[in-house]
Amino acid sequence: MADVQLAKVPLAQAFQEKTRVPKVYGAAGVAGLGLLLVFLNIGAALLVNLTGFGYAAFASMQAIETRGQTDDAQWLTYWVVFGMFNVLEYFAGFVVYWFPFYYLTKLGFLVWLMMPGTRGAERLYYSGIKPLVLHARSTRRSTPVPESAPESAPESAPESTPVTDTAPAPASVEPDAKKTEPKSD
Repeated sequence: MADVQLAKVPLAQAFQEKTRVPKVYGAAGVAGLGLLLVFLNIGAALLVNLTGFGYAAFASMQAIETRGQTDDAQWLTYWVVFGMFNVLEYFAGFVVYWFPFYYLTKLGFLVWLMMPGTRGAERLYYSGIKPLVLHARSTRRSTPVPESAPESAPESAPESTPVTDTAPAPASVEPDAKKTEPKSD
């Protein structure tokens, strides 16, 4: 199966033709070297983030070109989870880097999120992120406005300037002028 997938990669084909080593062995060697470097924490942050971003970007571009929407939903969900994970990692970075084998664990987590067989990103989104977002939305909407809130403009605004909630759109931007092209194979 890996040989069939690697047949679509020109670099793997060129590797096999030049070295006469099966492309599967070359891919396994590169993956093994990458895992060893992550295990030894040599460039681990870069390698793990390249894996989490690089492959997902490649797969997302392929998903855009297909007609079905299943893979589109998978990769959109992945990017939501990946983004939230990176934000959490940024704020908790001083703590998580004290854990041994953090980058190896992060690599395993990102691979689990990406794999179509596990659909980890969708599982995490529907079981954790979506309920949190819905709860935050419902809490924000149900928060009562205090009765002492003034209904006029704030004191710092001049009386002659009307206060608006939204700024007018620039003249060069036309709403609903977004051009989309249908997907093609």
